[in-house]
Amino acid sequence: MSTLNDFHVHSSESDGLLSPHELIDAAVESGVSVVALCDHDTTAGTARFTEYGKSRGINALPGIELSAEWKGGNCHFVGLSVSDDYQPLELILEKTRKSRGGRNDLILKKLSSLGMDISATQLRDEAGGEVVARPHIARVMLNAGYVDSFQEAFDKYLSSDGPAYVDRFRLAPKEAVKILRDAGAFVAIAHPRQLALKDSDLFNFLAELKTVGLQGIEVYSPNTDDRQIALYKNIAAELGLTQTGGSDFHAPGQSGRGLGHYRESTPIPPLTIPELGV
Repeated sequence: MSTLNDFHVHSSESDGLLSPHELIDAAVESGVSVVALCDHDTTAGTARFTEYGKSRGINALPGIELSAEWKGGNCHFVGLSVSDDYQPLELILEKTRKSRGGRNDLILKKLSSLGMDISATQLRDEAGGEVVARPHIARVMLNAGYVDSFQEAFDKYLSSDGPAYVDRFRLAPKEAVKILRDAGAFVAIAHPRQLALKDSDLFNFLAELKTVGLQGIEVYSPNTDDRQIALYKNIAAELGLTQTGGSDFHAPGQSGRGLGHYRESTPIPPLTIPELGV
C-alpha cells in the first residue's frame, strides 16, 4: 500500500483548478493515501472531499489555509481536521472573503489604469468557487495576453511591491492559531520559508506561537532547500512540533508541485501526525 501523503492541497473552491472530487481522483492516481484539502479562507469543499475520499479508499482530511498579518513575506497556517460548522471561524472566513472581494475590485481598477481591462464577470467565471483571489486575476491576465506567464503577473503587478497590489483583512498570527485550534484543527505553520525570517527569529516566532497552540511545522514544501529542511527539522525537535509536508498543489502540470511531492520527482517522506491518528 502506498505511503505517500500530502497535507496541503487546493481545489477550485479557492485558487486550485480541480474540484474536490477531481482532486481525490488525482490523488488516487498519484498513489497518495492521505491527503488534506486546505483551501484559502473556505471550508466549502471539505465535506464533499472527505466523503468522496472514503468512497475511493483514501484518508481525505478536511483542512483550511488561513493567512495572518505579516510584513516582508507571508504568514500562513494550515488547519487539519478543521470543523466546517464552527461559527466563530466561519464568520472570520466570511469577513476575509468579503475583504478579498473589495480588494479585487481595487486591483482591477489599478490594472485598468495600467492598460489591462479585466471585468468582474471574467474574474468570477475564472474562479468558479467561493474564493476569488490574486491567482485567478493572474490567470485572466495570462489568458488575455497581458502577460506571458502566470508568474510574470505576480512578479510585475500583483506581488506585495507590485503596482496593482492591494492589501486585505487578516488576523494577527496568534489570533489565527487560536481560532483554528478552537475549531478543532491541528495547526501547523505553512511553508515557513515564506516568512522570510532569519533562523533565530524563526525559532523565536514559532516558540511564541506554540504558547497559544501551534502544533506543527511544514518541513517539506515546494521551493524549500536542503538547508532549510534541516533547520525546520531541528526546530521541530527543539520545540516539540510535529513535522508535516505538503505539495501546495493547485493544478496539474504545476512545476514542482505534483501530488504527494514537494519537488519534481521527490516525494514527501512518509510522515505521521499522531494528534490526528494518521
